[in-house]
Amino acid sequence: MKSQLSPDIKNLKRYVLCRNCTKRLVLKPNQKKFSKPNHSNSKCYICKDIFDTLDSILFNIYDKIEAFDFKTFNLGLTLKNSYMERDDNIKSKFKIKGIGNIKYGISHELSKKISKKTKSKKVSESPDIFLQINLKDNSCTVRSKPIFIYGRYNKKIRKLSQKQKSCKICNGIGCHNCDFIGFTNYESIESKISDFLIKKFVAKQVQINWIGGEDQSSLVLGNGRPFFAKIINAQRRKRLAQKDIDLETVYLSELRKLTVQPKGSISFKSEVSITINTKKLISSKILKNLSHLKNAKITSTSEDKKSNTKKIYDVHYKKLGKTRFLLNLLVDGGIPLKSLVQNSDVDPNISKILGNQCTCEKLDFKNIII
Repeated sequence: MKSQLSPDIKNLKRYVLCRNCTKRLVLKPNQKKFSKPNHSNSKCYICKDIFDTLDSILFNIYDKIEAFDFKTFNLGLTLKNSYMERDDNIKSKFKIKGIGNIKYGISHELSKKISKKTKSKKVSESPDIFLQINLKDNSCTVRSKPIFIYGRYNKKIRKLSQKQKSCKICNGIGCHNCDFIGFTNYESIESKISDFLIKKFVAKQVQINWIGGEDQSSLVLGNGRPFFAKIINAQRRKRLAQKDIDLETVYLSELRKLTVQPKGSISFKSEVSITINTKKLISSKILKNLSHLKNAKITSTSEDKKSNTKKIYDVHYKKLGKTRFLLNLLVDGGIPLKSLVQNSDVDPNISKILGNQCTCEKLDFKNIII
């Protein structure tokens, strides 16, 4: 029977091809005529029978991903250039177009096996985990999609900083000295929240986006200060059922997962209570001047020398002693409150309004409103 193959395809039969490479290169009706003979000792010209060795790398992959919660995955593949060169040579020589290359073929085969074994689905957009498979050394690394958390924290004690200190050796980049987390072993609100989330989700690292901040001597009361956390390379995605958790000196509330973390700065207002000392005696009559702060616009200069304008919405005050009074404010987030009280370039300024040098004794946040 006369062959239906073109002369070029007939010449392709001179090359030993495995079943997988044949399926890519040859039309289905002609694939049987290109099957690699069972008795052939020669390896596939293109892939060198790499498909027969995939089980060994799959064993490594299954071992790595067993610890991860996931329903979707994607993978990247590192392959020796020689495989691609032989594949390109065949396709160029026989004018074979419109088909996936050898790299795609291997990735497709691995994806099918992983999907079947783990009952998961391969997706291109935003997979739960991403596998970087290196067939040069049969290694595999797993990277999980970040988890975003919203919550609030109450700070119950003074002398506790909000943020961790960067490692002095690597300046926050990550090194052996800081176990590659970029921070020193220093107790703070950030370390409390990070440690809790890392243990909860079996994660590598946590990055926190703060909604404002406070001095280490201040308390955070009321409904707490909001924050957003990005959990990096988490193994457990299904956790975080409880909304509230007591971490002794810090209390977390309203905890919940987010699909994405909000971008850009978030506007907020703060209800603050400030206990103020004055250098000279202060009278109730003079304190009435503080009522002018209501609806006042506060102008200050940031570190990058940009002028910022914020607003004070409400003012209440109470004389506590001859040189001491309590000031309650509802203000825009971002106002440098100690600078508002003490002599500074913040305008208006409480020390200047009262004609009396003022200092902050205590500054506590009663509520944060977003």
